[in-house]
Amino acid sequence: MRHAVRPVLAALSLTTALLGFATLAGDAAGRAGAEGEATFARDVAPILYARCVGCHRAGEVAPMSLVTYDEVRPWAKSIQRKVTSREMPPWGADPRFGRFKDDPSLTDAQIATIAAWVDAGAPRGRDADLPPVPALSAGWSHGEPDVVIEMPIAFDIPAEGEVPVIDFFTKSPFTQDVYVKAIDVRPGTAGVVHHAGLYVIDRLPDGASLVGGRIVDAGGRAMSRNQVARANGGTSTEEIQKLLSFVPGRGYESYQGDAGQLIKAGSYIDFYMHYTPSGTPKTDRTKLGLYLAKPGQDVGHQIYHSFGAAGPTTYIVEGQPYAPERQRRDDPNSVEGGVNLPNIPPYAENWKVVSIHTIREPITLYGLTPHLHLRGKSMRYTLTLPDGREEVLLAVPKYDFNWQLYYELASPRRIPAGSKVTVVTLFDNSAKNPAPDKEVFWSEQSWDEMYAPQARITVDSRDFRAAKTAAEPQPRQR
Repeated sequence: MRHAVRPVLAALSLTTALLGFATLAGDAAGRAGAEGEATFARDVAPILYARCVGCHRAGEVAPMSLVTYDEVRPWAKSIQRKVTSREMPPWGADPRFGRFKDDPSLTDAQIATIAAWVDAGAPRGRDADLPPVPALSAGWSHGEPDVVIEMPIAFDIPAEGEVPVIDFFTKSPFTQDVYVKAIDVRPGTAGVVHHAGLYVIDRLPDGASLVGGRIVDAGGRAMSRNQVARANGGTSTEEIQKLLSFVPGRGYESYQGDAGQLIKAGSYIDFYMHYTPSGTPKTDRTKLGLYLAKPGQDVGHQIYHSFGAAGPTTYIVEGQPYAPERQRRDDPNSVEGGVNLPNIPPYAENWKVVSIHTIREPITLYGLTPHLHLRGKSMRYTLTLPDGREEVLLAVPKYDFNWQLYYELASPRRIPAGSKVTVVTLFDNSAKNPAPDKEVFWSEQSWDEMYAPQARITVDSRDFRAAKTAAEPQPRQR
């Protein structure tokens, strides 16, 4: 029998941890600070404004705002503890490997400044030294999108129980093809969206229609995304284009170079929603924000979300080769983005899965993002080039379900044909986890497990511009 373990939401776990260390000691009004002492206004506020207030402000995911001195002062000792342990800002990448864009990690000097400020009694400093509060957009993390597409209907989440994953479809507003350079997903109600997958469906299957946010077949039966793919003559990989996933710690992505997403005229958007009851009834209507390519931004290559777009994958589980069962394409409950592996046995502490991704044609790599559930322990991506040289692309030694981050490379990486990417992942079902005496299944719920070593790649040969030129009428030869 499967066991039910409530997923640990980022905001809740952070609140609990911080409350354990918060202090209200000292004068809340603060003081100017002795000569040479670090102060909030001059030394600490610039760090918080650069690294923290994107989340730690009113209306955002973090459980407290850290914009003003009066907001920060009660949490001073907690902040010191979190930054010196490098729990905050959240960043799981081992600094020995890879270079990544938008790394929020604090430098040793910044950590020392915050620690010294707290040790000195957290003085306020002079208001004249305070930098301007950064201008941040309310609601959307990177400013108002060019186009906002909302779930077609609001969905009611019960207070308790297990909510099956569900697809909501809506017709896109586009009457001509558009190219997208960045995407943001905004849940309508925080705390109940376990994850959301956003996809593009080019067309409805023959005989199907869109009714109340669901695609229904000729017999009136609601169809899942995979069933739509099969009815259209493809597989979910071939037919269904993934835009983005919203998970704890990740909901916005932009694309470097000429990479992007093509959304065709007349297509449909699929909101693939996984909800988790929170103890009280809630209603959600998640939104998708699209930032379109601007004049001068050339989009030539489609982003794919796995190495599978460039070649086959083989698996080794606990040292033995393993061939996963193919998921039925018409199964509405097939695991989104995951793979069926042997169940994790009870009390297994370092249960190892290795996947080898063969690169059959040249690709460009833009970023990596591990996706596991609560028993995910670590993940490492290693590139082996055709000449045998190896390079660790990303290592996440302490995977955290609450911070499933996207590690975007500082600059795109060309990978030649004949390479392979080996991903080594450990799972922990030992006594430190809930219900370690039960085996762990592979499925969508947090108490089940998932294996999805995701990447963001383009395939060099698949050029929008070449396809468009080939499709255009050619001038008649004399």
